[in-house]
Amino acid sequence: MMRRPPQTTRAQRRGARGFTLVELMVAMVGGLFVSMAVFAIAKHSSSFSMRQSRVADATLQNVVGFERLRADISRAGFLSTPNMVDDPALCRGVVYPAWLRRMASIYIEPVPAPLSTEMTVNGFAPQRVVLAGSYASGNQFAVREIVPGPPVQVVLQPNRLGMAEIGYPDAPVASTLSRVFATGRALRLVDRSGRIQFAQIAGVTGGANPAITLAVNPALQFRSGSGVGCGIDGLGVGMVVNVVNIIRYDLRNLNVSTEPSYAPMFRGGPSYEATRRELIREELDLAGNPFPDTMELISEYAVDLGFSLLVSQGNTALVAVDPANVPAYAGVPGTLAAGQGPQRIRAVRFWLSTRSQEADRTAQVDYTGAVPGPTHLRMSMDPTSPDLPPFARVRTLQTTVPLNNQATVVW
Repeated sequence: MMRRPPQTTRAQRRGARGFTLVELMVAMVGGLFVSMAVFAIAKHSSSFSMRQSRVADATLQNVVGFERLRADISRAGFLSTPNMVDDPALCRGVVYPAWLRRMASIYIEPVPAPLSTEMTVNGFAPQRVVLAGSYASGNQFAVREIVPGPPVQVVLQPNRLGMAEIGYPDAPVASTLSRVFATGRALRLVDRSGRIQFAQIAGVTGGANPAITLAVNPALQFRSGSGVGCGIDGLGVGMVVNVVNIIRYDLRNLNVSTEPSYAPMFRGGPSYEATRRELIREELDLAGNPFPDTMELISEYAVDLGFSLLVSQGNTALVAVDPANVPAYAGVPGTLAAGQGPQRIRAVRFWLSTRSQEADRTAQVDYTGAVPGPTHLRMSMDPTSPDLPPFARVRTLQTTVPLNNQATVVW
């Protein structure tokens, strides 16, 4: 007997029906609002994270540049001279070019004008520093003989420790020597009595008799032709030589036509990006001009670099020299008063300030400190006033670096 399929009641049919169009539209609109809220939260979270990352990057840039500068200051005067004008070990019969004659362990001067708008508005007065020392190598190199020339050639002993450390016995070619004795650098020559001279490197020669060729100016002094009892004796056997590098740290605008490789750094940013400064490191020749391809970008968004000193007055205790009086000791040698000069400097206190990439604050914050250096936690990016927003955060590091290479200098 066949059974009839069960009949569904009207109530059952109402319970099984789908959503109406109105219900679907209400659900979709509600879901859209939830999605918009989630997207907004994600966007703000991402923006906050990127902003904090930029601040962290600014701090890291400050640390990297700060440590590089600290290491270079600590090496100032190494295998060089604290003050070429007054150094009693220098042979006085040599006539040195003007810029070489001012060589010193450390020389500090204001950053040349024009400063960036952000520096001027916020009252920063940054300085730059020139350091002299043997930075390319920590060794002195034994001389086999000095050939009078012209040109004068300094022939080195190839089987000594200094040559081994630069890799010369394994690669006895000119390129091995030129990594240290590069054309245009200074060469310091020390005779057996401890008297010194400086020359300019004009080239190198590899092979079994590695040699450094010297420029005509300044001319080396030989004792046989000297009326002051100072100079190279005979063939110069027993003398040692070393390279001297002149390093400058400067706050510079790289958004210029002479630095086209840095142009992408300034694209798409706010208006104040165009005049920003960076901390750069470069090597100078003996005329004070930068060597090609030696400039390094050390810290981006640098806004201040300043110095104070601890100097020795004879054999007495150290005396603090504030930033305003730094030129009295770290100015141009030969123009300083008696009893002053870079050879008196025993320690250098310096600070480096960098700002965040973005100006993301509307209120200024400063504090009062008792130590030299800036007291800014934020700086205005408004081109007219230091009190107007927006403000960028500022990070400042400072320390005191002893100049151990001239700790015992008393002249």
